[in-house]
Parts: sequence; C-alpha cells; structure tokens
Amino acid sequence: MKIKVVSRKLIKPCTSTPPNLNKYKLSYMDERILPINVGVILFYPTKQKIRHQLEESLAKILPEFYLLAGRHITNDHVVDCSDQGAEFLEAEADDVDLTDLLKIKEAELLNDFLPTKFYQGDKSPTDPLLSIQITELMSCGGLVISVSVCHKIFDASSLGTFIMAWSNSTNDNNNNHPIAICPSFESPSLFPGTNLSPVRTSYDPSIVFKRFSFDKDAIASLRKKLSRLGPPTRISRVRLVCAVMAKALFGVDRAKHNGGESRSCLVSQAVNMRGRTIPALQNHSCGNLVVFSLTPFFNIIPPAETTNGDDVVIGIEQLVGILGDSLERTIADCAKPFSLGWHTVMMGPVADMFAKLRSGEINYSITFSDWSKFGFYEADFGWGKPAGVGIGIMPRENSVILMDSKEGDGIDAWVKLNRDDMPLFEQDDDIKLYTT
Repeated sequence: MKIKVVSRKLIKPCTSTPPNLNKYKLSYMDERILPINVGVILFYPTKQKIRHQLEESLAKILPEFYLLAGRHITNDHVVDCSDQGAEFLEAEADDVDLTDLLKIKEAELLNDFLPTKFYQGDKSPTDPLLSIQITELMSCGGLVISVSVCHKIFDASSLGTFIMAWSNSTNDNNNNHPIAICPSFESPSLFPGTNLSPVRTSYDPSIVFKRFSFDKDAIASLRKKLSRLGPPTRISRVRLVCAVMAKALFGVDRAKHNGGESRSCLVSQAVNMRGRTIPALQNHSCGNLVVFSLTPFFNIIPPAETTNGDDVVIGIEQLVGILGDSLERTIADCAKPFSLGWHTVMMGPVADMFAKLRSGEINYSITFSDWSKFGFYEADFGWGKPAGVGIGIMPRENSVILMDSKEGDGIDAWVKLNRDDMPLFEQDDDIKLYTT
C-alpha cells in the first residue's frame, strides 16, 4: 500500500484565543498519561472533493477547541494556547480499494493513514497536538479521514467529542444534530496537577494490534449460554466481550508457562467519569477523565481442570459476574470524588495495586478500554456515516480496546499482544467460536 502526502499545512483558529486562556495547566490525570498520540481512522465511500470545506470547518471549530491549536510545554506542565495551529495533511493512495481496507484486521497495516504515529507524540515543544490526514483513494474514489491527538490533553471520549463537533460543523445539511458542541476544560481546576516528571515511551515492534469482531449472533449466543445458568438477565455487549477476552488472555499466560500454576493477574477496566460524578461534569468535558476498576485474580484455572482447595475456577460466566461487580463499585465511587476527596477515591486503589505489580505480588496485568459509546460511527461530514472505523497502534501489551460495530449491535475488540502470544490467543476455543 503506497500513500503519498501531497500537502501539509497548519490550520489556525478563525478567531484568536483570548489572553486569559493562553496557558492551560495539565490536570492530575493528564500528567500521568504517557506522552503518546491516540488515533482514529474513518473510512468513507465518497467521491466528493471536500478539502477546502474540511479546512474551513476545522478553522471554524478550533476557537472552541483552542487547546488543540496550541503546543505542550513539557517542563512547565502547560499547554501554550497561542494559536500555533493544527496540522492538516492531504494524501493520495493509488493501489488500494475501500472494500479491501475494510477487511484489514491488523492495525499496523493501517498506520500510514495516520498523520503521526503514537510514539511520535510530544517529542518537541513545536509538535502539533492535533494532526489530521485526508487520504483520497484514487482507484475507487473513497476517502479516509484520520485524526490523531496528543493523549496528554485528550482521552478517547474527548476525541469523539471533537470529531462529532467537526463533522457537524462541516455538514451544513445535517438537521439531526445541533451544529454547535461546546466543550469544557474544567478538569485542571477540579483535579489540579502536581508537576509530575514526564515519562517517555517508545515503539516496540514485538507488539501487534489486531481486531476480533463479535457480531450480533455471537452476542446473542453468549447471552443464551449464560441465561441457562440462572435467571435471564440482559448482560451488556461490553461485559460479555470483556469476559471472553479475559478468559482467553488468562489462557495465553498459562500456555506461555507450560500450563503450570496460574500466575496472579490484575484486570483493569477504564471507567469514563462523565455523567457519573456528583455534581455532574459538563456534557462535553474534555481532558483525561478516567478512573480504573481494578480486579486482582489469584490461583486461576479454567473450568475443565481439576482443582485443589486454593484454586478458583474461572469461566466466562464467573468473569461476567466478577468483572461486572467490580465495575459497578467503581462507577458508584465516581459519585464521591468531590465529597470524599478525589485523590483518595481516584488514585488510592490504583497506587495500591500498582505497588503490588512492582513488588511481584501480582505477576501481570490486562487492561480494557471501552470506546463503544464515543460516537465514531456517527461522524457524518455530509456524505454519510463511516463504512468502517480503525484505530492506530498503541503501546502496552495485554490490552484491549472495544469499539462499536458499524451495525451497532456487535463489538469490535482490538487486542494488543506480543507477536509470539497472538497465535496462542487465536487458538482459544471461545475466540474461534465467537469472533470473526
């Protein structure tokens, strides 16, 4: 696949950022995020020539998202919001068809559609915080819009808010949405930073990132399987998929260690704080507003094996309950930061668990992030919604990002594993049974 960049420029806000907003201090959570880029890739079957329209609408909404036109001054822990501009690239791909792109399951094969790679973020005080690449598919007339943002200032929910605002602004004929989405940036005042020293990351070519799709029939089959074990309940798609994935990842670790004693594991589920705090955060709060639901597992064995007195039998049904209960407790805790002290509620359990990881009491970790409600498949710039959505490569093995399917009734699970571990994962019976 050959992608040629034909132009590169900076798009500045159509109006200047007021002097009182020129310095944005990072929040406590912002400071603890790795300096990486988060990227989303949107695929559209359109032949429209819309470069100027996209540029104009971007300039139009940047005054609201003024942080994205600024630059991160790492040593000062601030964003300099002096309207330096967002990066805007135009590219062409001659030898690829949209239908072929939609079949790709390996994220690294989509990497050239991204304007920046994840590990290129925040290396210099002149690096743009927002980069956009518009790639025209010359052979079929399709269009790929890729958006990459610095994770230090935006999480995936914030990225979804920006893309929705930009698409609404571009689509003048869109009567189904209000054109204006007004973001807020109150997290530094609610959760002040502590000037934590920055941590660097690097590209590890041994990590692969692959999509596994659960369609509506797979979800229905999983629900039916669990309903036979007790009173029927409608378990969420995300909860079901997390259980299947966790069980398979436990199996990978056991296989790597020759099927011996199970090692202890910490399962971390990212929880979006928006809509869950009292008082509530604003609807389109931007920044890093995530806490983690942490669940330790010890002496894990799959249901088919013989147990001794210390073993814990863990199958899909048990994981649905254990991970679901842990998640519900964390969601309940999200209401408490302002009344009980946000540092204790948000960071106390995290500090305790990660101390156990460092000490070796817990051997390894698995992380789940749910992006299924961030609206990426709703981004209509005026020529319809995406035919597909991809994700850029990100660090940290043993982690899973969950996306909505195009139809809205399934889940696409993007799994990051060591290259040698991926074949073990793919041989799990439930992965083979429920995913495509």
